[in-house]
Amino acid sequence: MPAYYIGVDVGTGSARAALVQQDGVLVASSAHDTPTWRDEGDHRIFEQSTTATWAAICSAVKDVVAESKINPSDVKGLGFDATCSLAVTDMNGAPVCITGGENLGLEGERNIILWADHRAEKEAELINSTGSAVLDYVGGIMSVSTCSAGLHMMGIEGTETSARFTVGDGDTENSLAQDPHETRAFFSLPVL
Repeated sequence: MPAYYIGVDVGTGSARAALVQQDGVLVASSAHDTPTWRDEGDHRIFEQSTTATWAAICSAVKDVVAESKINPSDVKGLGFDATCSLAVTDMNGAPVCITGGENLGLEGERNIILWADHRAEKEAELINSTGSAVLDYVGGIMSVSTCSAGLHMMGIEGTETSARFTVGDGDTENSLAQDPHETRAFFSLPVL
């Protein structure tokens, strides 16, 4: 019985799938673009959508199976690789908008901070200025890309026991959670 494997690569501009035979011979491949939003007023912002990314992944995988005309039950494994980004959802998996403004913290498509996003320049400078021994484990400095993909979202205000996640300069009007007691899920791929 033949065995096939599908590899999925989610890059900055597209999701790609390749179907290979057990011996590594490429049988079919497909790519689907993923949209990236930029902010006209802030060149550092790069945002995407988990909904659009998932749709591109599903389409690419369906394409390679259809093109190859194999029986889907002959696919014995599926592997993923993706760029480092931070995705925010509510606890039910619905995308939560991370773009500053009136939709921040509400359900919305712009819920990924892409690796290329550099809005956390001040946070990276602050972390690097500490000289903490923890920095030794990340090459001596925190890069702005790593900071934007995660730490920028963790602005703790006041002495509350729960963190308020912020975008921008930390103003409460830009708080990610419209209701400070509402729970959000943060998903990040590590930079290796």
